[in-house]
Amino acid sequence: MAQSTWLQLVSGEEIQELRADPRRINRLDKPDWYSTHFGAALNYFLTGDPWPGPDDHELWPVLGGTETIACPTLENNAFMVVASDVAAQLAARLATVDLASVEAAVGQADFDELVDEQELYELELITPEEAPEIIVSEITRLTAFYAKARASQLGVVMYTS
Repeated sequence: MAQSTWLQLVSGEEIQELRADPRRINRLDKPDWYSTHFGAALNYFLTGDPWPGPDDHELWPVLGGTETIACPTLENNAFMVVASDVAAQLAARLATVDLASVEAAVGQADFDELVDEQELYELELITPEEAPEIIVSEITRLTAFYAKARASQLGVVMYTS
């Protein structure tokens, strides 16, 4: 089964509570969330590098966070956080992504190499013909999610399972 990356909008107070008791992440069920099976592909086409890097790219924190909090109750033993001020910056950066260029890059990519060498896709979820539209749609939804974070002055908590 493909892993999913889950993002939820949280207040600064909720981030503090999660730092104090990371197990709270298991009870977090916010109405504003984003989920994708294509986190690695999104990272690749937004930053130009396969997961998990580069952590110094300006868009890395979109799915990689700026802070990692250990949490033994999660499958990957941690979740990541983006504070509200950084989420606002990321929203602005995502809004400038040239979706036509991303769509062209996805269409020109060697799909088999991306699957085999970069493990960017789960074969049962996507085909080469669907890839450009799906990746652009995912970036569009992710951009809207971060725009909502910015408008609401909220941060983001995320994890992959």
